[in-house]
Amino acid sequence: MEEKWYLENTGNINQMLRVRDDIDIHQSIKEFPNLVIIKHNFYVADDIMFPDPSCIAFFTVFENNHLEALEEENDLALLAVDICEGLMQFYVYCKDPQKTVYDSIEFLKSNELYTCEFEIILNDNGDRLDSLI
Repeated sequence: MEEKWYLENTGNINQMLRVRDDIDIHQSIKEFPNLVIIKHNFYVADDIMFPDPSCIAFFTVFENNHLEALEEENDLALLAVDICEGLMQFYVYCKDPQKTVYDSIEFLKSNELYTCEFEIILNDNGDRLDSLI
């Protein structure tokens, strides 16, 4: 895991919550007030309930190549990733939720094994993220 993340203690052995550590989260939320949660339900194959390596690899490429490129264009900020009991969620704060969804679909449709759904919360202003951490 890169140095730009820290693991938040959740008290749940079946949960891994990564939160950005390299940027000012509250400043990012002011700049990007809308939240798009990208959700993927994965098959749980073991007692620990984490995704299989191919699933992790696909979403790592999504995060490191696709979302980082959009961050560099100042379109969005990926602030947290929550993996818990069969559900992986990316907390993406953005200016334009519709563009964020379309940009994400463009990458995610490259592998039909990993279907995703989107939840859009307009003017979230960090409320959902604050309740998570």
